[in-house]
Amino acid sequence: MARSRSVALASVAAALLANFWVLEDLLARHTDLSEAWISDLAARSQAGGWRFQLLEVLAGLAIAGFAWLLLCREGGRSPLLRRGLLALLLAGLLAALGGIAPLNCAEALERACELSYDPFDLVHTGANLLEVAALLIAFAGIGLGLLRLDPRDRRGRATLTIAAFWLLLTAVAGLGYLVGDVGEFKGLLQRGAQLLLGGWLVLLGWRPRE
Repeated sequence: MARSRSVALASVAAALLANFWVLEDLLARHTDLSEAWISDLAARSQAGGWRFQLLEVLAGLAIAGFAWLLLCREGGRSPLLRRGLLALLLAGLLAALGGIAPLNCAEALERACELSYDPFDLVHTGANLLEVAALLIAFAGIGLGLLRLDPRDRRGRATLTIAAFWLLLTAVAGLGYLVGDVGEFKGLLQRGAQLLLGGWLVLLGWRPRE
């Protein structure tokens, strides 16, 4: 019972930290929910960007810690489920790495911004891309792993449903680099995907009675 309660509390903490962007109106001088990426808030050129850098690192570590608790609780149930949880742990570490290496400036918030693609920019971009891939593996591994154990498992079905919407929002937001009209809404799409991720983390922390 104590372990289940710890996992549930960890899921809520991870979900809240993963959506630290809700604090942007309080902590950031310049905000743009529609066009700005969440990571723009933590850019090195932003006054107070260090606050969002810290929050991003904490969010990643919280997700990784939550994944570790789930591994201890459910990782032994099946190899597929264990791989999905390991992917979630990796996604958290990559998110933390992205926070450690923020972008040099925020394109959507600063007219004069031109990314220099210095080592920090490259590490941040690479970590973000790998994080998306790791989350896809986590969604698939955990969702399919739970359903293979029990086709009636509600968490498994909900995981795959959330994954489909999360992937759609993430993919369309990514098109913002190629399609100007989509770019005007990429910030909202990314934040919507983060809300879905947070809801999924809370869902995973809940364990139905057997």
